[in-house]
Amino acid sequence: MSYSIQYKDVESIIDTLLVLDTFCASKNIEVEFVVVGASGILLFIEMMNKETQYRPTRDIDIRVTEGIVTPELRAALHEYEIEIVEGVIQFPPREDFKENDYRHKIEDLFDAIDVYIPDIELLACTKIFSSRQKDLEDLENTNLLELCDKDKLLELVEEYQSNMTWEDPFCNVHDLGRIFQEKGI
Repeated sequence: MSYSIQYKDVESIIDTLLVLDTFCASKNIEVEFVVVGASGILLFIEMMNKETQYRPTRDIDIRVTEGIVTPELRAALHEYEIEIVEGVIQFPPREDFKENDYRHKIEDLFDAIDVYIPDIELLACTKIFSSRQKDLEDLENTNLLELCDKDKLLELVEEYQSNMTWEDPFCNVHDLGRIFQEKGI
């Protein structure tokens, strides 16, 4: 990817999704996805009218929940710097992103695509159950965890941790208690 854009605000993310929607409508492609990563967090903050900031991002990460990703759609996603992160996210599982209790639809903007924003706790879990340094830094250096309902988050963490079939000593979940303590949460 060329990363020609840096998404600093919700408007730039929505503009790119509108371009994708126009492309999909012209090709009769229907797809449903959740926006995850920093772009999902930025959209959640805006949707929920939270008075806070979050770091910019260089792409839009999505997890497809319905529809077929054709080669034509995959090429368009690449062109618009929208990345499917299916293999990167182990937890939360795909079915949790399909649960309407855990996501919010962006209404009345798109014709061919259905765009959802996960609850902030699911978005936090994508970083908690990662081994990437960048995700650990997001947990440590942003207010992501402060935006979460701690009880709801810990319930999800406990559920996902009990379903882990591997032991990764570098998984950010092992740092969660320390981060909560350092942040006074």
